[in-house]
Amino acid sequence: MSLNIEDIMSEIRADIKEKGLLGDMLSFADIPCDANPRNPAQQYDPDQLRNNIAYVSDYFAVSTENEIKGGALSRFVKKAVRKLTRFYIEPIADEQSAINANTAQALQQLELYIMDSQEQSNASLAKRIEELELQQRNNRMEIDSLRQQVSLLSHQLSDIRKEQG
Repeated sequence: MSLNIEDIMSEIRADIKEKGLLGDMLSFADIPCDANPRNPAQQYDPDQLRNNIAYVSDYFAVSTENEIKGGALSRFVKKAVRKLTRFYIEPIADEQSAINANTAQALQQLELYIMDSQEQSNASLAKRIEELELQQRNNRMEIDSLRQQVSLLSHQLSDIRKEQG
């Protein structure tokens, strides 16, 4: 069973009409997009980020020279078509490769930024923990001192009541 473009577009239009959406309501930037809808990420995973960056960094180049397979006549026709379209396809592939390379570099910079932010956050939290522990020690010492004063005053009050009584 194969659907043609008109059938697919009719389904999309019907879905849009059913939802009551208008053309000026949404742009592609407004639509949430999951890069892998079969396995959505639940939270930030630094290992997954590193793996994705490594993949993008390794495979950023778009090649126009894929192996031509088939029979002799088929290969001849494919080579001829490749040569005739090379002037059009190669600039597109080069531009896409440049975009991919810049995307890989941007992702690497984002990873470094995340790592730097985490280090700064960890250092700030460690400093705050140290300050709070010092404050807690000082508070305990002050509480102990106040308890001693209360005990001393209780004894003095007890002695005064004995003398008056």
